[in-house]
Amino acid sequence: MPIQVLLFVFVLTVLGSTTADEFAPIGSFGNVSSSTGEHCSGYSLELWRHNGRIIGLLDRHSGLCGDPPCEALRDVSYDSRRGRLSFTALDEKFTGTLRRDDVVGTIGAARVRLMRNRDFPMDGKWDKNFTDWCGFWRGVHRCRGVDDVCAASAGQHQPAQRLLR
Repeated sequence: MPIQVLLFVFVLTVLGSTTADEFAPIGSFGNVSSSTGEHCSGYSLELWRHNGRIIGLLDRHSGLCGDPPCEALRDVSYDSRRGRLSFTALDEKFTGTLRRDDVVGTIGAARVRLMRNRDFPMDGKWDKNFTDWCGFWRGVHRCRGVDDVCAASAGQHQPAQRLLR
């Protein structure tokens, strides 16, 4: 009987550790500028790690400041050894590098450097776990594609991301 109890505890421990819902903010990056205080231009990018994958949101600021178009990242690829990151969002392809203080690369044909935003840490309640993240961002109607990210994690379809090791 004691061996069965030990075996049961071992199985629960192994299963529990493989099903943990890992979720942590990576950072908020941007190059948004405004010469008038009324009109803004540039990009902002928020990244999180969820169960070994990168998820995120890209905003494109062009025109009046506030409430820019936003989309969840698709087709994400990340090589953690080299920092190489690529994704598609807002009908544009990003290819570049994720570094500690910035994200550099190209969006479409434009070269961009998105600096880490240290003034506003990612510490909202929606940054604590994936369920709250989905609940919050699904309610932000300017952000497309959030339902797809949340459904992919729930196993309703395969997420479109590959990680290089």
